Amino acid sequence: MSAGLRDLVRELLEGGGGEPSEGGRFLPLVTLESGARIGLDSAAAWVFAPEGGGPAQAFAPDSGGPIVFEVLESKRDDFDASIEEAARAAGLPPEEVAFSFPAADVVRAVLARGLPSMTRLALSWLRLTEARALRAEIMAVSRDPTMPVPLRDLAERLTVPE
Repeated sequence: MSAGLRDLVRELLEGGGGEPSEGGRFLPLVTLESGARIGLDSAAAWVFAPEGGGPAQAFAPDSGGPIVFEVLESKRDDFDASIEEAARAAGLPPEEVAFSFPAADVVRAVLARGLPSMTRLALSWLRLTEARALRAEIMAVSRDPTMPVPLRDLAERLTVPE
């Protein structure tokens, strides 16, 4: 994320935009099916706020928690469109905000779990522009004998040259 975007988010939140949260404010950009919200804090770091309130917490895709899995249950186009629409409404550059979401980290965390159904969902959620950053993980899926053959074939098709 660019310094300019960080400054814009900080300025927006310091001016009373977004929503209050313990320890400051955050700008919710996506609401998941559970009601949990994902957005940006005053440092323009991605955070999530659980349904029913509670403080916004650092969004840690590598934890592989329920929020990470729920993100993947959203259609990627809808997820990205929600980010862009909310960013636009807040006066932020929509594409830059959407591109700053740690999508590759979300997919990486899910692939590390080795669950076939979630692996299929993660590979399907992935944008081709993110595939190179996940090349090693995708190749590992393609070679994993515990994965179903169609899933290994999908991973092999997604493997891009170095």
